[in-house]
Amino acid sequence: MAIKSNFKTSLLLSLLAAALLLVTTPAFAQEEAEAEGVRYVVQPGDTLSSISVRFDVALNELIEANSLINPNNLNVGDVLVIPGIDWIEGTLVLQPLPIGEDYVSLKRRYLLSDADMARLNRFTSTSPEQIYTGFQVMLATEHGELTESARALVRPGVSLLELAVASGDSPWGLVAANQLAGTWAALPGDVLFTPGRPGNGPGGLPGEVANLQMVAPGFLQGATLQLNFDAPAGLTLSGEFAGYPLHFFRHEDVWVSLQGIPLDAVGERYSLLLSGTLPDGSPFAFAQPVRVAGAGYERANLTVRPELLDDQLNASELAYVAEIMSQVTPERLWERGWGWPHDLVNEITSGFGLFRTYNGGLASSYHTGVDFGGGALLAIYAPAPGRVVFAGPLDIRGNATILDHGWGVFTGYWHQAEIYVSVGDVVEPGQVLGIVGGTGRVNGPHLHWELWVGGVPVQPLDWLARTYP
Repeated sequence: MAIKSNFKTSLLLSLLAAALLLVTTPAFAQEEAEAEGVRYVVQPGDTLSSISVRFDVALNELIEANSLINPNNLNVGDVLVIPGIDWIEGTLVLQPLPIGEDYVSLKRRYLLSDADMARLNRFTSTSPEQIYTGFQVMLATEHGELTESARALVRPGVSLLELAVASGDSPWGLVAANQLAGTWAALPGDVLFTPGRPGNGPGGLPGEVANLQMVAPGFLQGATLQLNFDAPAGLTLSGEFAGYPLHFFRHEDVWVSLQGIPLDAVGERYSLLLSGTLPDGSPFAFAQPVRVAGAGYERANLTVRPELLDDQLNASELAYVAEIMSQVTPERLWERGWGWPHDLVNEITSGFGLFRTYNGGLASSYHTGVDFGGGALLAIYAPAPGRVVFAGPLDIRGNATILDHGWGVFTGYWHQAEIYVSVGDVVEPGQVLGIVGGTGRVNGPHLHWELWVGGVPVQPLDWLARTYP
């Protein structure tokens, strides 16, 4: 009886294990080793139907090619065989266009022709030049692409033969790798992949520039754009974005640039321009299309006293403040995270970025700071080390203080009842700058706090939540 009981127990356990195996079996029945042909990595939002449409393949052929047990059970990261594609090899992936790359560098890096790029991404004759940072580009990988290739700038007066000797490549190898028409087609200023030597970094910039990173949140309305990269100390650098010059600073052996993104830039496309000279004096330049994403700021209509809507006075005072806050001093005064400028951190009566219309649309503007409530006579603190560059009355902003924190970063404190600092003072974190009041053109006492980077007001609360740089 014990033998029969053990047999029954074993049988039940085996059946249970088989059932569990059946429940947890993925959509694929074939082993990965059996997969042949072009493959595609399933992306978020993909369905089998959308994949069949993307690659113009019948749904039943897709199911059959992958021996799918449950066609509805697709997971992000699954790899599908795409039947009927014989014009390209490898694994197809969607990836956002990284900063420092462009259409030309991508197709060179991934060994793709114009026709390949057009078929993979359904480009029209004009759209390749329109891909921007973050644009989801379909690329073919695992077919010998130059992901670990060094790069070299074609310098004036240097032939492709000389460049090949320096890089350890053959001239014809460079022609083939970079899709040039011939050895004569490499023009000064072009950046070529040189497979003879390993390297990394953005394909659109010379090899001396490596590890280019765009720190989150990136190209976002009202955000602080931060770029970091490795490069020799002897580089000279300049740039431009959305009409504002970029400034570069050396920090812990890394180059850093900070720039505010205008609130009214949402949805627009700009060119990120980077240029400079290498330590040997060779010039380089790079331009990349960029699209500014919206931050989801709200809208509101306000009714205020008519005298608050003096457009001429508003514009004149804003120009005066912007001139002060657009300066760039090379010394960075802060070393760590920033503190709050106000004790009542939860008393935010109006947030940054609010698009406000006034008196039924007679005027409109973005709210370029954060309003802290809680009434008058509360202390206002310096959130970080800074130098006082303005302390006095303004018509609209009332009693105001402006601090220069270095590297083009400024903070402003409006509507104070009293100011406790003077121009030229160097203040420390937590030092009292003044007290909250209702001076200037306001409806009641509050602290309006602004933070500008590169001549642009940005979301100041970001500087309390993260460390820049």
